[in-house]
Amino acid sequence: MKMGREEKQKLVDELHGKFSTATIAILTEFNGLAVSEMTELRQKLREAKGELRVVKNTLARRAAEGTGMTATRDAFEGPIAVTFGYADPTAPARILKEFVEKRTEKIKMKIGVVEGQVLDPKGLKRVASLPKKEVLIADLMSRMQSPISGLVGGLQGILRKLVYSVTAIRDKQTTTQSS
Repeated sequence: MKMGREEKQKLVDELHGKFSTATIAILTEFNGLAVSEMTELRQKLREAKGELRVVKNTLARRAAEGTGMTATRDAFEGPIAVTFGYADPTAPARILKEFVEKRTEKIKMKIGVVEGQVLDPKGLKRVASLPKKEVLIADLMSRMQSPISGLVGGLQGILRKLVYSVTAIRDKQTTTQSS
């Protein structure tokens, strides 16, 4: 089926928008992947606010211009699918990594861009092994609060000692005056 010029431009514009707004985009090479497997992967990605698109390489190269995907233009060769993530960048990477590990002969990660940084398959696996964004933020917040909590605890200890000292002095003065 031949696409008209307007259809091609519409597809290029749509892909350009996805390349521009995605927090993560991973190019995967697939060969012999069954429709049911592709559907399963798409469903898992949708649950993680992501999507998988099989793309025409020439149109994808044009769509990548002016986005963080510009550096990946040469990777658009052979049967390519692009995994997009729009929220937590670790979730689509994790899903794709697990999927690839089960089907190494049918699909593999080629290259990806995470928040503007180009990563090879090893880098993408490292991103996939990171905890979720919410967990990282919670960990950071607890680490930031730790010194403050220590300071507050230390100040409370000093105040407590001061109160005990003042109370002891008062009690001593009371006992010496009554004697």
